[in-house]
Amino acid sequence: MECENLFCIYQENNHCILNEITLDIVGQCDSCIYVEIPKFELENYKIQLRNKLKSY
Repeated sequence: MECENLFCIYQENNHCILNEITLDIVGQCDSCIYVEIPKFELENYKIQLRNKLKSY
């Protein structure tokens, strides 16, 4: 089963590693658990990416 949610702990190589899932009323996976990224780390990644994009 394909999955594009990079922040779900069950997503690997664009696929869900669970054997089965259920979807809620809006079609989102009920089993999804998000990876928590500390705010300071997220801010650092954003700054690094902005700096890379400036050089193009």
